[in-house]
Amino acid sequence: MKFGSNKTSYVGSIDSPTPSTDLRSFLGEGTDITGEVKFTEIMRVDATINGNITSETGSLVVMEKGRIKATIQAAAVEVSGIVEGTITAKTSVTIHSTGRVYGDIYTPALIIEHGAVFDGKSHMLNNKDQLGKNYGRVEQKPYEQKSLSDPKSLRTADAT
Repeated sequence: MKFGSNKTSYVGSIDSPTPSTDLRSFLGEGTDITGEVKFTEIMRVDATINGNITSETGSLVVMEKGRIKATIQAAAVEVSGIVEGTITAKTSVTIHSTGRVYGDIYTPALIIEHGAVFDGKSHMLNNKDQLGKNYGRVEQKPYEQKSLSDPKSLRTADAT
């Protein structure tokens, strides 16, 4: 159940184990947190958070009034508000139509609804096992500029 909403949630829709559907944490409007936030199960955020947000098995739900400037590591992340920073999710990231994400996303499944804003790079992982021991410390590959004059350097997709 998503607290205070009848909308269908995508949290837990990719592969098992399914993240929990029980809302255990709620940070309401008017709450400002600076530092590290750790949680289990589902955490709904209508607050402002600066720092780090971590959950090995939980799902983070950033509501329309939620404002986050942090590094996020969770099983699943849904964004309807604003997130600035790197998101690493074991199962999926969903950016709803009112959501805005400014930063890189590491996940096996990325869902972006019409009207959403995503300004960053998406790093599509083959599966949650690819995160393995490096959960939250995924190695970023440097951008390799391609020469337009050399047709051999141009490819439609990099399979890595």
